[in-house]
Amino acid sequence: MVETKIIAGKHKCKRKLDMRIVDVKDDDNSIVAWIIYGICKKCNTVLINGLFTQTEKPVQDRDFIIDYDKISSEVEENINPP
Repeated sequence: MVETKIIAGKHKCKRKLDMRIVDVKDDDNSIVAWIIYGICKKCNTVLINGLFTQTEKPVQDRDFIIDYDKISSEVEENINPP
């Protein structure tokens, strides 16, 4: 059974995010995961909203639902990790 994730669809500036899905491949060029991210063109910001560790592409309304009333939270960028 697949658990559906609720993904935020708005940025803190209240603008809807332009959502995209991209695959993550390993060294053998096999798909190991999928990343769902949103782009706020107004703020020039990219937000990673979901990571699915499955080989098949996630399907909207089955694997994830975009909630355009939910505002995404940002994490401060750590340029120099410890």
